[in-house]
Amino acid sequence: MSNIGSLVAEQTRQTEEFKARKSAEREELSKMTDAGITGITQEPEAYLHYLDVQADNPGFSTSNVLLAMQQYPDVTIFNSVKGWNAIGRSVISGETGIKVRVSDPYVKDGRTHRGYKVGRVFDVSQTTGNRTASKTTLAENTPQMQLALHALLYKSPVKVNPIRDSSLDAYYDPQRQIIDVSELMSDSKTFAALAREIFRAKVHDHGRFTGYTREETELDAASASYMLCRSFGVPCEKPDVTKLGVLYEGMEPQDARDILGTVQKVFREMQTAVQNEITPQQEQRRAYNQPIR
Repeated sequence: MSNIGSLVAEQTRQTEEFKARKSAEREELSKMTDAGITGITQEPEAYLHYLDVQADNPGFSTSNVLLAMQQYPDVTIFNSVKGWNAIGRSVISGETGIKVRVSDPYVKDGRTHRGYKVGRVFDVSQTTGNRTASKTTLAENTPQMQLALHALLYKSPVKVNPIRDSSLDAYYDPQRQIIDVSELMSDSKTFAALAREIFRAKVHDHGRFTGYTREETELDAASASYMLCRSFGVPCEKPDVTKLGVLYEGMEPQDARDILGTVQKVFREMQTAVQNEITPQQEQRRAYNQPIR
C-alpha cells in the first residue's frame, strides 16, 4: 500500500515549520530595527555614529544599517559575499555574518508585490584580501570638485541663485522657491551648504508639503549634508544634536524610521549623482557590485 498520505503529511509539517521559522526571523529583525531606532533617536552619540555608518554604506537602507549596528556594534563598512568578492576580498571562514533584509518581490494573482527575505552581510573586519573598497575624495579647486558641484546643481529641484554675500552660506527661500548661495565660500563649504539646502527644497516639494518649516528640517538637512560630505571626504561639521530627544520625543518607531528613511533617500540620490558625475563609466563598470538593499 502506498504511503503517500504520510509523505504528504510530512511535507506539510516541514512547510509549516519553515514558515514558522521565517516568520520568527522576520519578527526578530523588526524588533531589532525598532530597538535601533529608539537608541539612535534618544542618544546623540548613537545618532552621530549612525550617520557615519550610513554615510560609509550609502547603498544600504536605514533599516539594514540599523540592523548591522544592533548585531555588530563595531560595524564600519559591510557588504554581501558577492559584493566583497567583486572587489577582491573574501569572507573569513567561520564568520556567520549579519542578518539584513533582502528585497524579494513575488507575483500573486497576476500582480507583483514587494517582499523581502533574510540575507547576510559581513563587515570588512570579517573579510580578508589585499584590496579594499575604493573611496573618491573631493579636494578644493579640482576638476572633480567642480563636477561634483555641477551634479548638485543638476539635482536641485529649484533654481540656485549665486549671491555675493558673506553673511550666509546658503539659504532655501520657500516663498521664492530659490536657493541663494554665497559666491564667497570655498568649494567644500559650498558643497556642504548646497547639499543642506537642496534637502530642504526637496522636503518642501514646491510647496506641496504645507507643514514645512526651516526649524523642523534643521537636523535632517544637516544630517543629509554631513553624510554626503563624509562619503566624499569633504570637511564638514557634525550636526547639532542637542535637540535630538525633543524632535523624536513620543514618536512611534515606524514614524521615526520614515523620517530617517527620507534623509537617507535624499542623501543617496545626491551621492549617486555626484559619484556618477565624477567617475568615468569604465571605472564604474569595474567597481560594480550588488549590495543588499
